[in-house]
Amino acid sequence: MTAGTLQAIRERVGKRGVSAYLEKAAQRQIERDNLDELIADFDKVHGPADPEAVAAKRARLTGGATNAGAAA
Repeated sequence: MTAGTLQAIRERVGKRGVSAYLEKAAQRQIERDNLDELIADFDKVHGPADPEAVAAKRARLTGGATNAGAAA
């Protein structure tokens, strides 16, 4: 960990909150790693998700327009 990162953490949580902050950050990273593994396993079985279908479902969930016709 760089000194700048440690300083930024201390500014957010104080000197005594660093361990708890790092514990929560580690837990979130483990959750993300587990999700990445699940997605990779799903992709092996079913193939990658269709980007247009993902955009349409995202739009439905967020109430936004799809970017299906937008240039990449």
